[in-house]
Amino acid sequence: MLQPKIEDLCPNDFPEWEAFESHEPADPSDDYGWFHVRIGANDSAATNDFQVCVATPRACGRAKAAGSRPGIIVDRFDATSVRDAVFQRVESIEARDWEALVEELRTFMLWEYEGMSGA
Repeated sequence: MLQPKIEDLCPNDFPEWEAFESHEPADPSDDYGWFHVRIGANDSAATNDFQVCVATPRACGRAKAAGSRPGIIVDRFDATSVRDAVFQRVESIEARDWEALVEELRTFMLWEYEGMSGA
């Protein structure tokens, strides 16, 4: 079986992960944000780009009102919680081939080719 492998995780609202790590939200139990995730398969060096909205339960309504669809829910919106949740969710997937992996990832993430295929 094929498994996805995260090659890079970067917050959209910060220039780099370290800036996100040092940021302290006003209320870490009530926040959300978008993240760029570069994902490949465990048997290949090729990657595709995905976007995922990560939110706390209290921030889900605000995220939805802003047009975002939270794909991963965390109890605390901090660098460690977000990183752990994204890695755990992505790396829990198994599929027979890359196309099936992408279909699974698309259930909670936006794919770089979203809307360009017949899928």
